[in-house]
Amino acid sequence: MIEFSLIACGPTVLCSHQFGANNYEAVAASILPNIQTSVAAKTSYTSNSNVVFHIVVENGLIYMCAADTEMGKRQPYAFLNEIKRQFTSGSLANRAQFAGEYELNRDFGPVLENQMERFSRDGTGGDQISTLQSQVEEVKGVMTQNIEKVLERGERLEELMEKTTDLESNAATFKKTSRQVHRKMWWKNIRWTIILAVVAVLVIGIIIIIILFSTGVLPPKSGGGAATPLPSTTTSRPL
Repeated sequence: MIEFSLIACGPTVLCSHQFGANNYEAVAASILPNIQTSVAAKTSYTSNSNVVFHIVVENGLIYMCAADTEMGKRQPYAFLNEIKRQFTSGSLANRAQFAGEYELNRDFGPVLENQMERFSRDGTGGDQISTLQSQVEEVKGVMTQNIEKVLERGERLEELMEKTTDLESNAATFKKTSRQVHRKMWWKNIRWTIILAVVAVLVIGIIIIIILFSTGVLPPKSGGGAATPLPSTTTSRPL
């Protein structure tokens, strides 16, 4: 049976879980400072209580479990590989570099408990077929999520296409309306231009006529009939 497990970053225990009342935490605390995390490694330590501490080191993280000596090494190491896979598949591995003591216990503690129970059962856990089935189920879940995302993305694309069609229709209507307004305004400007031109011509003509009359170039028209000459009178002076 797997009685204790933890994940640590150097001597800092990030999360752990234990079955029973044995003082595995103290034993683990004495082992962690002696583990080199700069290189990947796999090792086992036998304690005085017929319990073996199995350890896997990878990418600066320590995965440890305590199991009965009767379990051998296959199932404990299968357990460590499984929790390592699950821990590094999410964002916890990035948080682990800056996390404090037991900071990830709430996030990953239940996973440790479930996997400890699973790998402690006879004939399960270390069995390759069981591991493969678990991985297949996980892949199926990931593929299902990907398909759902693709379908959701397809619906969004359809919405975008509809919006694009509406925008094109509105743009065509706006272009047609603006052309009509432009033509109407053009004719209105032309009419006002013609009216102003005619008024200007009339005003200029009137001014020219007034100037011509005032300068005598165009004499005023006289009344009808010839004028009767007045008789001439002579005044005689006395001699």
